[in-house]
Amino acid sequence: MTTIELERLDGAAHRAARDAAPFAIALIPFGMAIGGASAEAGFSAWESVFGAVALLAGASQLAAIEIIGNGGGIAATAMVVALINLRLVLYGAGVARWFAAAPLRHRLLLVVPVVDQTFLLCQQRFAGRTELPWRRRYYLTATLMLASAFVGSQVIAFQIGGTLPDSLGLDLAAPLAFAGMLAKAVSARRDVVAGLVAALVVVLGTAAIGTVALPIGVAAGVGSALRTDRSRR
Repeated sequence: MTTIELERLDGAAHRAARDAAPFAIALIPFGMAIGGASAEAGFSAWESVFGAVALLAGASQLAAIEIIGNGGGIAATAMVVALINLRLVLYGAGVARWFAAAPLRHRLLLVVPVVDQTFLLCQQRFAGRTELPWRRRYYLTATLMLASAFVGSQVIAFQIGGTLPDSLGLDLAAPLAFAGMLAKAVSARRDVVAGLVAALVVVLGTAAIGTVALPIGVAAGVGSALRTDRSRR
């Protein structure tokens, strides 16, 4: 690999670090909310970390903690988690497109850690960059930053979960992180409408039905975007 190629890869890592930093910071209160909820529900630290990695989404992990903590069964937990994580199937299609030139075994590994934040970041950055090494370095750097902030904040909050005051409002971390994520991603009128509708549904719905409001908000945002497109034709 030449010096120029190495510099380009370093540039991809630096760009990913700058882009992912706001998202990583926003994930810290969300991770603390999940870590605190895990401690209160009686889960061990290892179970909490395993949930963060295995479920691949904070909203579904928090929903699973709430259901199991309230005495819910495995079937109900699995159904709710599958519903919340259904959007990851669409994200997987994006990963397959971004890394189409990579071997199948690499694509199968790269799709595992995709989450809302990495999908939005890569959707924007990869539009003008087609080099596979650049994309891979950007994707992996952003993933590492986000995962470190999310899992690390859970571990810290788990240790002090019993001493976290309710006044911190960590129960609002999920909808606020989602709203912040949308704010950075939108640009066109259609995107703004979709983001506002989705954020409104998630923020208001979380108080009534919990984290299940997340997939409902996403669906509402997509529907409003399609409606906006039709009205402009």
